[in-house]
Amino acid sequence: MRIGDSARVLAAMAVVGLLLGACSTSEGDPVAEQSTTATRGRPSATVPPRPDDTAPPAETAPAEVTAVEPGGPDAGAPRTAPASNTEAPRPGSGHGLCFDLNSKLAADAIATLGADSNGGSWQPYRASNHPLSDGCGLDWMQVNGSGFNDATYTSRVLLFAAGEFLGTVEPHEYSYTSIAGDTLDSVTVRYRWLRPDDPFCCPQGGPTDVTATLSGGAVVRSGQFPPAT
Repeated sequence: MRIGDSARVLAAMAVVGLLLGACSTSEGDPVAEQSTTATRGRPSATVPPRPDDTAPPAETAPAEVTAVEPGGPDAGAPRTAPASNTEAPRPGSGHGLCFDLNSKLAADAIATLGADSNGGSWQPYRASNHPLSDGCGLDWMQVNGSGFNDATYTSRVLLFAAGEFLGTVEPHEYSYTSIAGDTLDSVTVRYRWLRPDDPFCCPQGGPTDVTATLSGGAVVRSGQFPPAT
């Protein structure tokens, strides 16, 4: 072999050796392998999106709204103002009752009677107890005279309706008067009287009843009063 050919052969062998060494170094280097893999697996010209760029905007809970559809049950319905708490109370009422015997109406009605037959005053004794919550009709109040100091004291039964004094059941005062019963629109008054030989404690005359009824705003009386003495 000639010297020139030998030199070319040696040079070629040296280049092959360098190439083999470079390949061996790259395959054994972990950093080089990760770099190569990352470069090969990365999408070209693509930037990973940030989490806040892809998350949908937070939704706001809708506010509750009450609406009436046109033509619904409330359409065109008249509005009623709430009842006022400052309305004047029913005249003569009190303590939840249609009539209170301690009211000004009661006192004014008693004042119209004057004195009893022996010069005494009229004192409230008892009255109807119809609750305001049940509605009101005819109310009554019994008053007793203080002029007689024995069992023969006299009485009157006064009538009221719609906060007004309507008069008395009987045309004048009687002794031995009691209330036999009442309804929302009526009261029944019972009368007894002394016979000639009766002691004051125990009248034997009667009894007789008179019922006063409220009808059409007027008082209608039925029954029989004690006989004139």
